[in-house]
Amino acid sequence: MKKIIWLLVLFFWAVTIQPTWAGEIDVLLEKLVEKGVLSPMEASIVKDETKQQVKQDLSKRDSYALPQWVQNMKLKGDLRIRHQYERRKNDTEPRNRGRVRYRLQVQSQVTDQVKVVAGLASGSSDPRSTNQTFQNTFDTPDIRLDLAYAEYTPNSNVSIAVGKHERKPYLWAPTDMLWDGDINPEGGSAHIQKELFGDMIGFLNTGVWILDDNDQVDEPDPFLVFVQGGLETKKENVDAKVAVTSYTFQGIEDRTLDNSAGTNSLEGGASNLAFDFDSVGISAEVGLHNLLGGLPLSIDERIAVFGDFIHNMDGADQKNGWASGVKFGNAKIKEKGQWQGKYTYVWLGKDAFPDTFPDSDRYGGATDVKSHEFALEYALLKNIIFGVDYYYSNRIKGTDNPEH
Repeated sequence: MKKIIWLLVLFFWAVTIQPTWAGEIDVLLEKLVEKGVLSPMEASIVKDETKQQVKQDLSKRDSYALPQWVQNMKLKGDLRIRHQYERRKNDTEPRNRGRVRYRLQVQSQVTDQVKVVAGLASGSSDPRSTNQTFQNTFDTPDIRLDLAYAEYTPNSNVSIAVGKHERKPYLWAPTDMLWDGDINPEGGSAHIQKELFGDMIGFLNTGVWILDDNDQVDEPDPFLVFVQGGLETKKENVDAKVAVTSYTFQGIEDRTLDNSAGTNSLEGGASNLAFDFDSVGISAEVGLHNLLGGLPLSIDERIAVFGDFIHNMDGADQKNGWASGVKFGNAKIKEKGQWQGKYTYVWLGKDAFPDTFPDSDRYGGATDVKSHEFALEYALLKNIIFGVDYYYSNRIKGTDNPEH
């Protein structure tokens, strides 16, 4: 009985103090052999069996010293280093910048249905950019809160996020005409999908996003309510997705939004917006796989056409915007040698959408802009991607001043 008790103590001690097992377990076994509790043969068997058990626990990521939600934590992130050149026709000199972007995300599966996510990123307070420019004699830039939200997923067809969360899972857009890819909204969003027939899936996205906190109690905080409904299908040789989106902005007319590009119409020459930008949009993307029977270099692995359209129901002039483009090459870029090319044309009227949200790389995120974008990405190694992104943009009705 004494021997059994010692073996149980030995087992639990080993699996709860895994990092120090290799050296200290040998010492303990030697003492048990010296006291006659275990024979040398039994000690060797216990050592081997305990070692195998610990390996199994580690492979399953089990740790008796840590709660389950900690064991379920996942880390992911990305690093981007780039050189950025830009020049407008009327500028005296071009601008050259070295820039870096770093993002780190921690996910914890608190329960089977609840996930908590936190994210840190480089950059400034500008929600449209997590880039940090190399400047100020090697200064130490800030790291900022990029994500902080809880996500509830009761089943595979429903998910709800509350906090500062990712936009793309809850509001789909095939281009960045309206939404810069770095924007992570604050508020609550929901995604619901349902299989309809065959390979067709219907989905509904909706949310309430808080735009600002109004210190004046007699005025409501500005916010956005959106509803997006659409259809999606994926087959062996084709995939398609289409959606209609309604945007209802509350409390932004007659006020100024932070991080504006300053290109929307203003009220009476003041700094307040002239419209509340209630709008409706249509988005679509269709991809064809191996359309030409499998061309060299995987050119036709996936050829896709895509587009966006937006109409501001409140605007007077330049109240529409549209974008269209094509992608070709590999469907995803991850493994060495995979690549993808893309061309996008954007025409965004002055008052088609608030100039706080469009892609900041396209003429500073302004409206009243027409733009060509050419992009090419190539995987040098697994998860290491080299990319080139070129914009040629100009004003639609404003002063002619092209940028590239």
